Amino acid sequence: MRKSVFFFLLCFAFSLHAVERVSLATLQSDWDRYTNRMVEVTTPLVVCGSFYDSLVLAPERIYCPEERAVGLADGDSTVYWQIVEANRKASIVVHCRNNYYKVRTGDRVRSFKARVTKERHFVTGQGVKTSHSKADRLAKPKKGTLRIVGANIENYFADLGGYATKRTTPKQQALKTQKVVKAMRAMRPDIVALCEIQVGNKAPQMLIEALNKKGAQYAYVAMPQADKDRIGGCFLYRTDHVRPYEQPMSAYRDTTAHYYGRMFAMAFEEIASGERLIVSVNHLKSKRPGRTQYDTNLKRMDNTDSLLVMLPKAVETFGDADVLLLGDYNCYTQEQPIQTIVRAGYEDQLMRFCPDNYSYVYKGEMGYLDRCFASPSMATQIVQVRPWHVNADWYYQHGAFKMKDKSLHRYADHDPIVVDLHLR
Repeated sequence: MRKSVFFFLLCFAFSLHAVERVSLATLQSDWDRYTNRMVEVTTPLVVCGSFYDSLVLAPERIYCPEERAVGLADGDSTVYWQIVEANRKASIVVHCRNNYYKVRTGDRVRSFKARVTKERHFVTGQGVKTSHSKADRLAKPKKGTLRIVGANIENYFADLGGYATKRTTPKQQALKTQKVVKAMRAMRPDIVALCEIQVGNKAPQMLIEALNKKGAQYAYVAMPQADKDRIGGCFLYRTDHVRPYEQPMSAYRDTTAHYYGRMFAMAFEEIASGERLIVSVNHLKSKRPGRTQYDTNLKRMDNTDSLLVMLPKAVETFGDADVLLLGDYNCYTQEQPIQTIVRAGYEDQLMRFCPDNYSYVYKGEMGYLDRCFASPSMATQIVQVRPWHVNADWYYQHGAFKMKDKSLHRYADHDPIVVDLHLR
C-alpha cells in the first residue's frame, strides 16, 4: 500500500514538472487543459512590453487599438473591438525574474518554460531567454538643416518632495539630469520643445547648466508665469544657431479645478538665413489609468480647442505662417483631438514619414502619444521626422536609476520626436 501511494505521488510530482511543447494557438484554444501544467511555447515570440515583474510576449508587435481604429470616445467602433480581441488572443503575460533593464521591446524570445495559471498567465523562475535587438541609432543632422526635437522628460523637477518626486533622491535626480543631457547631446538639436518640466526657471536652469558644461551654447525660454500649474513645458535652443523672436504666447486656460492647459508657442529666427518659424509645445490632459477615453477626452478636446484658438493669433503676432506643433498629446492617432487638429489644416508628419512606428509602449501595446504637426507652408520645408527609440523600448519602471545605469536610455517613458527641416 505504501509503495502504491509513494508511486502515485512520484508520478504526480513528475507530471507537475514535465514540460510539454505546445504552440500558442493550441494554448489559446484550450487554456483549461493546460492550467497548472509546465509548457514550452513553440511559437516564435517577440517582447512587446517589459514592466514590473512581467514580460508581454506575442508573435509580433501589437498596436494600441486607438492607434488603428476610431475609439470609444467617438462612438462604438467594430474595428476597435476587433483589435482589442485580436490583441488579447495574440499576447501572453509571463511573470519571471529577468534582468528587465537588459530586455527591450522588439527582442526575440529564444525560449522559456513556465507554468500556466488559471488567470491565463505564465509563471517561471528561470527567466525568459531573448536575443537582444540592436539599440536604435540616430543619424547626425545634415548640413544646412535645423533639427528640432519634441521630448517628454517625465516629471523633471529641481524641487524634490512634490507629488511627482516623493521617492526621488538627490542622487537619482542627478542621474536623471545626466541621462537627459546625454540624450540631448546625442540628438544635437537646435531647438528642443520639452514637456513635463517644472514650471518656472529652476528646472530649465539646472538642465541648461548641465548641458553647457562641455562647451555647448544653449539657453531656454520658460513657460509664461501666468500658467500656475506645477509642471509644464519650455524651450531649449542653441544660441549660435537660432534666437527667440518676440515673447512666448500662451494658450493658458483653466479647464478644471485641477488641471491647466499646457500649450504655448515661441517664434525662432535662424541666424544664418534670417528665416523664422513658430514652434508650439503642447501637453494635453493625460489618460487616467484603468479608465476609458470617456474620462479625459472632453478635457483633451478643451485643450485642443484652446490650442487651435492660439495658433492663428501666434501667426499674426509673429508674422510667419510656418508652424510646427510638438509635444505629448496623450492621444493615439485615431482619437478625436488628433483628428480635430488634422481637420484644422495641420498635417500629421508622423503619419507622413513613419506611420507604422511608435513613441510609447503601455502594457505591451505601442502607438504614438507624442506628435508632430505642421502647417501647409511648414510641411514643405520638413526633410525628415522620426521617433528615436531610447525610452519606450526599455524597462517600464525607473529601475535604471536604482541600478545606477548611466546610459542615455530610459531617461523618461516617451520617445523623443526628431524633426529635420530646411527653412526657406
